[in-house]
Amino acid sequence: MKNSILLSLLLATLSMSAAARAAGDATAGEAVYNKACKMCHVSGMMGAPKTDDKAAWAPRLAQGEAVLVQHAIEGFGKMPPKGNCKTCSDDDVANAVAYLLNQAQQP
Repeated sequence: MKNSILLSLLLATLSMSAAARAAGDATAGEAVYNKACKMCHVSGMMGAPKTDDKAAWAPRLAQGEAVLVQHAIEGFGKMPPKGNCKTCSDDDVANAVAYLLNQAQQP
C-alpha cells in the first residue's frame, strides 16, 4: 500500500512536470527560435513546417503543445533532438515551440 502511494505521488509529480514544461513562454521562445529554429522553419529545410504556413501547422496544433514539445525535445522525423541545439535546455525548446505555435495562430 505504501509503495503504491509513493508510486502514485511520483507519477503525479512527473505528469505535472511534463505539463508545466509543455506550457512554454512564447516571449522567451523568440530568442531561442531566432538562434536555433529559424534556419529550418523559415525555409522549410528538410520538410520543417514553415513558421508562417498555417495549413502546415493546423494538424500539428491539433496534437497539442505537449506532444509538439516532446517531439521537439526528442526529435521527430528528420528533425534531430532539440533541433540539434546543443545548448538548449528542455525549457528553451518548450519556449521555442510556444513561440512557433503563437506565430502559426497569428491572423
